[in-house]
Amino acid sequence: MEVSTAIAIVVLATLAAVVQSTAGFGFSLMLVPLLSLVIGPKETVVLSNILSAVLEAVLLIPVRQHVEWKLGGTLFAGALVGMPVGLLVVIFLSAAALKIVIAITVIFFTLMLMRGLRIHSAGRGGNVPAGVVGGVLNSSTSMSGPPVVLYLQGRGIAPGPFRATLFAYFSAISAIAVGLLAAAGNFTQHVAFAAVVAAPSLVIGAFIGNRLHHRVPEERFRHLVYAILIASAISAIVSAVS
Repeated sequence: MEVSTAIAIVVLATLAAVVQSTAGFGFSLMLVPLLSLVIGPKETVVLSNILSAVLEAVLLIPVRQHVEWKLGGTLFAGALVGMPVGLLVVIFLSAAALKIVIAITVIFFTLMLMRGLRIHSAGRGGNVPAGVVGGVLNSSTSMSGPPVVLYLQGRGIAPGPFRATLFAYFSAISAIAVGLLAAAGNFTQHVAFAAVVAAPSLVIGAFIGNRLHHRVPEERFRHLVYAILIASAISAIVSAVS
């Protein structure tokens, strides 16, 4: 791996970890479009899931008492149903096509989040369907967060349980996705080395994000994140087309 590639991975992973620990979601939305320009989309999906599993587990430890385990369990059950479908997407789509899928996914859900969309009609019966959609997106693009975030917002989950349950859910499905992707032959030595290089940056990003969470106005921070997400998605589309 070239030094410039390693530096890019560390910088992007740190930035994504800052977003995740500050807002409670957004790690893969931030990381995947830009990282796919550096190491390719298929390796990015694997690496992002590895880093997400580690980061979410670390963030979960201090807030684990706030997790709504029944809710998280049903979301996870749905994700198990959806993940094999997403795996087929990774296997059969070309790298360029997957870049476009990733970029469109980011733009679509970012616009939904910017508009403050919530799935208001969602009750307990929506747990499994929301998990299924998240599972499909997780194993195909590593971006399972938006549909689950929109769903939990619609459920009116309090901020503490909201963040803690997301951490538990993301950590579990990311670990499963890594196993599925590895079984399909997508876990390479290059990905393993990249994960080792990026791991320390997760700690740095989480530390910075936890401090920002209490100091930066949430609305201002979210607007900045949205702008970065849109820009990174457009960059991914341009790269895929060119």
